[in-house]
Amino acid sequence: MDSGESVAEACEREILEETGLSVRVKRFVGVYSHPDQLVIYAEGAKFQIIALHFDAEVIGGELGLSDETSDCGFFTLDEIENMDIMGRHKERILDTLANQREAFIR
Repeated sequence: MDSGESVAEACEREILEETGLSVRVKRFVGVYSHPDQLVIYAEGAKFQIIALHFDAEVIGGELGLSDETSDCGFFTLDEIENMDIMGRHKERILDTLANQREAFIR
């Protein structure tokens, strides 16, 4: 997040920077802080990842790559089943599709 930015604004900005798509955040899906999502740097510093996940709709732009992405696209659930997805992203996708009113806390 940048100073003075809301989490929704940060989400919209990051998506634009990383994919070329302009989006509007529709709802907060959940917060994810699994103990197995620990980053350990070479010098020994440890950081726990806490991810805020949002449901957003595309409102403009053109899908493309950035220096932070290696591939991008839109996929069905069946296609996702066979993909090597980073971390616990599949769980977040399924939580989004559940359309639960209350936020997931995982």
